[in-house]
Amino acid sequence: MSPETTTTDPAPASGTVAPPEPPSAKGRATRAAFEDAARRLIAERGFLRTTVHDIAAAAGKSTAAFYRYFDNKEQLLAALADGFSHEVLLHSPGAPDGSAAFFENAARAYWDAYKEHLGVLVGVFQLAMVDEEFAERWRASRMVGVRIIERTVRQAQDTGHAAGLDPALAASAIGAMFEHFCFVWLAQGGDGPGASITDDEAVATLAALWRRGLYGEEPSP
Repeated sequence: MSPETTTTDPAPASGTVAPPEPPSAKGRATRAAFEDAARRLIAERGFLRTTVHDIAAAAGKSTAAFYRYFDNKEQLLAALADGFSHEVLLHSPGAPDGSAAFFENAARAYWDAYKEHLGVLVGVFQLAMVDEEFAERWRASRMVGVRIIERTVRQAQDTGHAAGLDPALAASAIGAMFEHFCFVWLAQGGDGPGASITDDEAVATLAALWRRGLYGEEPSP
C-alpha cells in the first residue's frame, strides 16, 4: 500500500528534512498546533490514513496555512520523529560507568520516549517501508540511540569486558532489541491475548539484558 492510495492530499514538492523553527512566537505557536494535531491523528488512525486536510482541520487552521510551514505531511512527520530522538538524548544519563543505575536510566529514557511518541513512530515505520528517502533519514535519526549504546560497549571493553565484540555491530544489535521490543509491547499489545507488562518490568528487562550482555551474569558495580 502506498500513500497515494490512502490520501486525497495534493502533491507538493517532495522532501522530508524538518523545516527550521519559525522566527516569530505566533509562527511557532501555529506550527506547534499543526504538530499537536498530527500527533493525535496519527496515533488514532495511522500516518497513511491521515491527510493534510485532516491535520489542518484538527488544528483549527487552513490547508493553505499548513503549507506555509511544511512542504507535505512527510516533512511534518520528520519533525515529529526528530522530537523522539531529541527526547531520548535529553533524558539519557551522562557518560557510561557500568553501573546498574546507568543502564536502568538509559533504558527508561528510551521506553518513556517511545511510549510518548508511539503514534509517530508507528507512522515512521509505515512511511519508511514505502519511501526510501524517509527510510534513510530515519536510519540517521536512530543512530542517536545506537551511539549511546556503542559508548557503553567501548566502556565495558576498556574495563576488560565484552571482549571480541565489534562495538558498532553490538550497538546495532542491542538497539534493534530495544526498537522491536518497544514496538511489540507498545504498538502490538505484546506476545499474545492477555499479555501485559508494566513500565518498570519493561525497563528492568531491557536494562538487564543490555548490561549482562556486556558484563556477564554478575557484573561488578
